[in-house]
Order: sequence, then structure tokens, then C-alpha cells
Amino acid sequence: MADIKSLEHPTLKVPYELLNKKFRAAQKQLDREVSHVQASALELERGLSAESIGAGEISRLLGGMVEKLQVLKRKAEESISEELQVGYVCKRRLDHLKEHTTGAQWRRKRLDRMLVEYFLRRGYYNAATRLAHTSDLRDLTNIDIFLVSRDVEKSLAEKETSKCLAWCHDNRSKLRKLKSSLEFNLRIQEFIELVRNDRKLEAVRHARKHFSTYEEDQLEEIQHCMALLAFTADTELSPYKEMLEEKRWDRLVEQFRQENYRLFQLASQSVFTVALQAGLSALKTPYPLNIAF
Repeated sequence: MADIKSLEHPTLKVPYELLNKKFRAAQKQLDREVSHVQASALELERGLSAESIGAGEISRLLGGMVEKLQVLKRKAEESISEELQVGYVCKRRLDHLKEHTTGAQWRRKRLDRMLVEYFLRRGYYNAATRLAHTSDLRDLTNIDIFLVSRDVEKSLAEKETSKCLAWCHDNRSKLRKLKSSLEFNLRIQEFIELVRNDRKLEAVRHARKHFSTYEEDQLEEIQHCMALLAFTADTELSPYKEMLEEKRWDRLVEQFRQENYRLFQLASQSVFTVALQAGLSALKTPYPLNIAF
């Protein structure tokens, strides 16, 4: 049971985090739609209390009210559907873990889950998807999270920041709690690319827009960015030469990957790797442990 608690923590934690995220997003969205309905109702009330108002105006106000209510209903139904879907995933994973005493069949499915996650972390997305489909593991694995991660990493590898910035915006509150510097580093990279392409005036505008507020530990890097305006793209002077190196994009990919793990409380190593290392370590002892993978 101890290995279940230690190794299977992400199995339940990830869908819980997704459910929490969807709940908070739905709450904000519904609050916004409710405010629209209230504004429409207030407008209707004012219209009805007016001394002279035509039937056409009343019809328009009522139509606006109905439209706002329909939007609210649709948004509520969509939010409930999404939350129920994630709730179903949580339930299925709980039921799966409760079956850990059923023997070899459960251990085989567990091994397949570990392999799916390992494949996803190594970038073998087709193999992971096929194994998950063959073994009916879609709801028991975190494929969707890694597929989103794949798209973001691919865009960063192509020197595009838009998808990663959208991901940061979508998870801003959680990233702020984690004190993530990913969005700041993306803005720095955008600035560097503008300087590299000799678009220095745009770089200054970019800096004014995104660097006006900063943390204390970010000031030095911002100062380096400003000084970079005085150098050409082929400078050999440090640290400006390093700032213009292409491998900064690789570091952004790695930082995004680690932030994604932190966001969903995933370990930096796959469960398969941890279990394999534990098994190999046990084999070296005088009394090997009977660890079921």
C-alpha cells in the first residue's frame, strides 16, 4: 500500500487540479455573465419606469434580456459538462486504484500506465496514444496535458512565443503562486529577437509595455536588455553575446516543461523511472524485495 500512496499521488492530483482550475474558470465566467444579465435587467426596469416608452423599445429590451439569459444558460451548461467530465475521470481513477489488490491484471494495467507516461515524457506521443487506446487507459493517464505541452514546446522550438504566453495567461494565478518567471523570460526573449532583427524602436516600445513592473531580482536582467540596444547582433562582449545565443530557446523549452510539471505537481522523473530505479536498487541488496511493477 505504501508504494501506491507514494507513486500514485499524481494519478489523483492531476485531475483534481484540472477540476479546480475548471471550477475557478467557470465561476469567473458565470459571474461575468450574471453581471450582464443584471445590467440588462436594470436597463429594462429603467425603461419600464419611463413615462413614455414605445412597444418597440420594450420589445428590444426584453429581447436583450432573453439573449443574455440564453448565453448564461449555455455557459452554465458547458461549464457543468466540463466539470462532470473531469469528475468522471477522478472517479474512474479512484476506482482503478481501489482494485490494486486484484492481482496480475491490475499490475499489468499499472505498468501500461507507467509506460504511457514515460513515452509522453520522452516525446513518443504516437506510441503513448496507441498504447493508451489499446489498453483503454485514456482516462487513467495524463495524455491531454502532455499533448498541450507538446504543442507549446514545438512552438518554442520554432521561436514562437504566442502559444506559451497563452498558456501562461490561462494559468496565471497558479503560476503567480509558484513564483514562476516563465512569462517574464518569454518577454525578455521577444525583446532580444526585436534587437537581433534591428527593430530597436519596437524593442523600446516592447520594454515600456512589459517591463514597467518587475520583481526586484529581475532588474539586472532588464538593465542588460536595455544595454543590449547599444550592441549589434554579432557582439562578442559578455553577457550580451550569451543573450543573443540561440540556445536560450532551448532553455525556455526546458523551463516551460518544468513549470508544467510543477503546475500539476508532477515529479521531474516519470513514475516508471522511479519504480525501475527502486527495483534495480533492491536487486543489489542481499535480500531483494518483491516489487510488483
